[in-house]
Amino acid sequence: MSLATSGGKLVVDALRAHGVERVFCVPGESFLGVLDALYDVTDQLPVITCRHESGAAMMAAATAQLSGRPGVCFVTRGPGATNASIALHIARQASIPLVLGVGQVTRDHLGRESFQELDYEDFCRPLAKHVEQVTLGEALPSAIARAFQIARSDRPGPVVLALPEDILRDDVFAAAETPRPIVRRGLNSSEREALLEHLTQAVRPLILFGGGTASDASCRDLEQFAKRSNLPVCVAFRRNDAFDNRHPCYAGALGFNTPAELWPLLGEADCVLVLGARLDEPTTQGYTLFNDGRARTLIHIHPSAAELTRNYTPELALCADIGEVIGGLATLTLEGGARRAAWVERLHEAYVKSATPPRVESGLDPGAVMTSLNRILPDDAIVTIDAGNFTRWPMRYRAYRRPGRMLGPINGAMGWGVPAAVAACLCAPGRRVVCCVGDGGMLMTGQELATAMQYGVAPLIMVFNNARYGTIETHQDLHYPGRRIATELVNPDFAAYARAFGAFGARVHDNAEFDAVLPEALAAGRAALIELMLDGT
Repeated sequence: MSLATSGGKLVVDALRAHGVERVFCVPGESFLGVLDALYDVTDQLPVITCRHESGAAMMAAATAQLSGRPGVCFVTRGPGATNASIALHIARQASIPLVLGVGQVTRDHLGRESFQELDYEDFCRPLAKHVEQVTLGEALPSAIARAFQIARSDRPGPVVLALPEDILRDDVFAAAETPRPIVRRGLNSSEREALLEHLTQAVRPLILFGGGTASDASCRDLEQFAKRSNLPVCVAFRRNDAFDNRHPCYAGALGFNTPAELWPLLGEADCVLVLGARLDEPTTQGYTLFNDGRARTLIHIHPSAAELTRNYTPELALCADIGEVIGGLATLTLEGGARRAAWVERLHEAYVKSATPPRVESGLDPGAVMTSLNRILPDDAIVTIDAGNFTRWPMRYRAYRRPGRMLGPINGAMGWGVPAAVAACLCAPGRRVVCCVGDGGMLMTGQELATAMQYGVAPLIMVFNNARYGTIETHQDLHYPGRRIATELVNPDFAAYARAFGAFGARVHDNAEFDAVLPEALAAGRAALIELMLDGT
C-alpha cells in the first residue's frame, strides 16, 4: 500500500522518474505544492526561475528541441498560462515534446470564474496535443505518465496538465508510475521495397527532410545513405541543421528565405521522398511546390497518419517513425548512382551559389558577419534565431552541420531567440551558443538576460538593429506602397541595456568593429551582447 505524500511531491517524484533534468518556471501561488516539493531536490532537479512565462515555456521547448525529450515548464493560472501559450503554439507547429503544468484554482472554486480561473481544456485545445485537468489526487501518477507518453509518441507535441492548487497541497495515497513505453514503427519489407523501387527508377529524385526532433544519429545516417546512393537532400523550413550544409548532396533549405531561383529547380524532381516534414506553407512556397501538374511520384513518410494527406495527396503514404525509417536506410546503397550525379551536382552548385552573401559596400554588412561566424564558431555551436527580415542572413549564409544546431521558431513567433539561447547554454554546457535577434524581438523577451546572469550562462546575443519591424514594412511596401505605418521603433542603447544586467555589451557600426569585438565578447566569460547598427539606425 502506498504511503501518504503530498500531491506536489507526487508530481516531482514523477518528473524525476521520467528523467527530467531541469524545470523552468515563473513561480506562482497556484502551484506552491510543486515548488515546495522541488525545494528538497534542487540538487537533482534544478529549478530555473525565469522573468516571464513566455520565456520560461520557450526555454522548455528549446531544451526539448535539443535533447529530443520533453521539456517541462510550470506556470501559474490565468495570466501565467496565457503568457505561456505562445510556446505551446511554437511546440505544436514544430512537433516539439513539451509538458506544461498549470496551477489551477481549488476544486471547490472550479466553474465559478474564480480569481484567474480559465477552462484550460477549452483554451489550450487548439494549441496542444492533449489537455487534461486532474481532479483526483490519486490520478496524478497516471496523468503525468500519460502526458509524457503523448508528448513523445507519434508526432511529438505539447501537453497541458491543469493541476488544482488543493490537489498539490493535500495528502495523496499513490506512487509515481514508471515511464510508459513509446512504440516506434519502422517500414515493413514491402513498404521499404516500394520506396526503394520508386527512388531507383527516378531520373531526378529528391529527399525533403525535416520535422520533429531529429537525432544526430538519424542525421548522420541520412547523410551516409544520400552520399552512397547519390541522392540530393533539401530540408524543411527552419530545419537547416538537419543535414550537413557542406555535404555534396545538400540542396538547400526551403522556406521564406529560399532564393527564388531554387524553387523551379527543385520543382524539376520526378520523385520526391518527404521524410518527417509536414509540407507546411513555408516549406512548399504556399503549397505550390510539387503541385504544378508535372508528372512525379510523391512519397510521404510521417509518424502521424493525419499529416499524410492534409495538404498533398501522395502516391505512397507511409505512417512510420522517421528515426526508424532512416536507420533502416543507413546501410543501403541504391543502384544507378552514377546517372544521378549530374542532377545532384546541379542542385548542390545552385545552393552553394545562393549561400554566397552579396557584398554591402557601406556600413555594416550582415553577410560578412555570417562569414566571420562561419570562420570562428566550432562545428558544435548552437545558433538560435528569432523572427524577422534579419533571419535571411543567419538562415541563408550561416553554414550548419551536426552536432551544431539551429533553433528557430517554426511558427514565426518573435521573442524566441534569447530564451532559447539561455536554455541551450543550460542544456549543453561547454558549447558555444549564439543568438540572432532583431531589435523588436529583443524587447519582447530580452529580460531573460537576467536569467542568464543568475545562472551563470554565457550566450552571445547579436541584436540586428534597424529600428523598425522590418518584415511588416516589407509587406506594406509590397501590398500598400507608400503607406508605411506602425513599424518605426525607438530603441534603447542595447549595449548599455546588456551592461545594466552585468553582461558584456558593445555596439558596432561596421565589420571592422565587429571583427574586433567578437573575440572579446566570446572571451567575456559571461553573457554578452553585440548590437549591430544596420542602415537606417
